[in-house]
Amino acid sequence: MSVALHPDAFAKLRQYQANIARANQVDSVQTTFSVQPVPHQKMIQAYQKSAEFLGQINMLTVGDAHGQKLSLNADRSVASTTNTLMTPRRPTPMGAIELIDEYLCTQTNYDVAYLWSLLNAWRHMPDFFNKLASMVVRQTALDKLKIGWHGELRAPTSDKTAYPLLNDVNIGWLEKIRQYAPERRLADISIGGGQDFKNIDAVIESAVEDLIGEQYRDAGLIAICGRGIVNDKYLPIMNQELAPTEQIAMRNIYGTRQLGTLPTLHVPYFPEKTILITKPSNLSIYIQEGTLRRYLKDEPEWDRTSDFQSVNEAFVVEDYEMVALLENVEYV
Repeated sequence: MSVALHPDAFAKLRQYQANIARANQVDSVQTTFSVQPVPHQKMIQAYQKSAEFLGQINMLTVGDAHGQKLSLNADRSVASTTNTLMTPRRPTPMGAIELIDEYLCTQTNYDVAYLWSLLNAWRHMPDFFNKLASMVVRQTALDKLKIGWHGELRAPTSDKTAYPLLNDVNIGWLEKIRQYAPERRLADISIGGGQDFKNIDAVIESAVEDLIGEQYRDAGLIAICGRGIVNDKYLPIMNQELAPTEQIAMRNIYGTRQLGTLPTLHVPYFPEKTILITKPSNLSIYIQEGTLRRYLKDEPEWDRTSDFQSVNEAFVVEDYEMVALLENVEYV
């Protein structure tokens, strides 16, 4: 059934488009335009507010589509003494000494369609513009997390039906670790009686000791994991009759939600039975400067207005010595 755009919704949509055009110094949004640096930075900040974890990692603009990583977590001593009568002072280079991989920003499309039936329903709302923008921002932010955790390759044409977690849109952080630092990955970890590991705490401490570079073992690491990992540890303890004082103590213990000596963090769309030990600041999304492009177009044949957005970006692990990836962790 065809849906006509109500005159009030039409007027608000045109005002929304005019606001975008004005912010980007273009006459019309109905031709492809490059998003200007200031509104682009505001969009990045909006992504980081919409998905909390994006506010803890680095989202940075880079000039080139391809190049060396910024190595933001370089941890090398710079203090020294020099007898300059005998030898010149030698500054310590900051950044990666050994290049394992380089970043490559490739185009990702974040295209959305505003159904006219939805715009009609929202036309009375005073925050019409914010609702429209927030809806796109939140889904874009969540999709970035999906790609970061599940991305395995960049297909010429992705398939959301076959890969609903966006495995084929770009190469994400976990796949980068599998490809470039397999020595920092453990898989098929069994926990329980008769196994090498009797509990998850031992797994975590062993991973930090064996897989994380020595200079990073006391660097504020956290254990990023699916919610089930934490529940598997605490549920057997909580699922029993406890005295009131014991219940309070149990709530306090659960409130810390630690694995080994590390605090835990649950992030949307993180894979089940998986743990990533690192610092959030060791993960980055590089965005190539000037590549965020946009184009809004009425599509009456579909009773909608489409908002085409594309940007060149790369998912980057800054330092592989600061990661330990544990996959297929199971209690037996």
